[in-house]
Amino acid sequence: MPVASAYILKVPANRRSTILHRADELGYFPKAAVGEPVPTFTHSRNAPLVVLASFEDEAISHVASGRKGVSAGTGLVRLNMEGLHALSRPIPFAELKGALPPKFRAHFQRTLDHGGVLPPKTLGAVVDALIGLDASVGPMLARFSERRAEALRRLAPAARENLAIQKETLGVALEIAGISRDELLTWAPPDGTPHSFLEGLPQVYVREDAMLIADFSNLPGFRAISEASHYAARTFQNESDSAVRLTVLMANRLRLEEQTGADLVYYNETYRSFVMVQYKAMEKADETHEFRWQDNDTFIDEIARMDVLLAELVKIPLNTEPDGFRLSSNPFFLKFCPRIVFNPDDKGLFKGIYLPLDLWKLLHASKRLKGPKGGNVLSYENVGRRLNNTEFVTLVAGSWVGTTIGQSAALEGVIRSILQSGKTVTFAVKRKVTGAEASGAT
Repeated sequence: MPVASAYILKVPANRRSTILHRADELGYFPKAAVGEPVPTFTHSRNAPLVVLASFEDEAISHVASGRKGVSAGTGLVRLNMEGLHALSRPIPFAELKGALPPKFRAHFQRTLDHGGVLPPKTLGAVVDALIGLDASVGPMLARFSERRAEALRRLAPAARENLAIQKETLGVALEIAGISRDELLTWAPPDGTPHSFLEGLPQVYVREDAMLIADFSNLPGFRAISEASHYAARTFQNESDSAVRLTVLMANRLRLEEQTGADLVYYNETYRSFVMVQYKAMEKADETHEFRWQDNDTFIDEIARMDVLLAELVKIPLNTEPDGFRLSSNPFFLKFCPRIVFNPDDKGLFKGIYLPLDLWKLLHASKRLKGPKGGNVLSYENVGRRLNNTEFVTLVAGSWVGTTIGQSAALEGVIRSILQSGKTVTFAVKRKVTGAEASGAT
């Protein structure tokens, strides 16, 4: 599982002025990076990395967001540093070591001797000590602190699972919209009792925001969202094209621990197309993962509700507009995930099986999803064809699948039905704004 890491970089004396001068030149570009070749190390690019850099002898002088780069020669890799930040004063290694609980000092010293990645259990203690010695780095290092780790450990199991699925729905929506998932790594446990993952991200509007409500009041299904007892909203922006925005709302009527999962409702405003994804957790069985259900359980009830809604959608006149063309106008998809674990230090998406609802129905009717004792079981082995993350994102991003323009206008009841199910609905709207709206602050 990807975990956050910290790299202690002891910058060679003959490289210090070169790197610092280049960092000053790039200061106006937030994502610009300076780099240094270091011995190859293990770190997932989906997890956050912080660099504790020594530009002074025997002292930590700077911190930066790190990124593992490409090979820099045999046995070497480029360590990229973004937003290189000077401490208020260089903190001597000995002083930092002395501020650590005794049980972590030997592990810290071993890393100091040669540089490299701190042991995971030592990371939080080092960060807490560093923040205590220089409070200015608190916002930058908060995600790595032991205090944050302790707050995560206090989350109830049901809350952790629901946060995991909500984080996944947001990640998929960002991927479909072509917007970086890096901001998922800015999540921190919010004060109080959160209702959704979105509340742990910075710049989130909770419950209501007048501008947001006015902006989306004519969007299909938004009235049902705005009537929810609780919702949070956040707008994301494409780094390379500021006109591309994704506004995400997470709405629910229950406390986080009482929710029963999440659904993603994705709307492409350009093509006026909705896609809806329902998530299901698979369980480990021997050497594989399976999803089991009974013919009268809640899963079958959920499928029946989709059928009722589909019966209404097919009454809409056939599409006659080029932008309304779809390979399939059934908006419902199921995603079966073999592992649902809440890891806020991983911006990756869950691996899993995407099935269009129509394909699941054919599989169910064919009896292919029957176990050796006659029970209902879905697995990688018996499902046959399925969509992976990349294939699903490609289809939805181009609106090759989803509701037609006419069908989208009639989805108020669909959204309301999802809200009443006890799940969190992640309502994601991709827009392309123009003129003054595109140049304004988000």
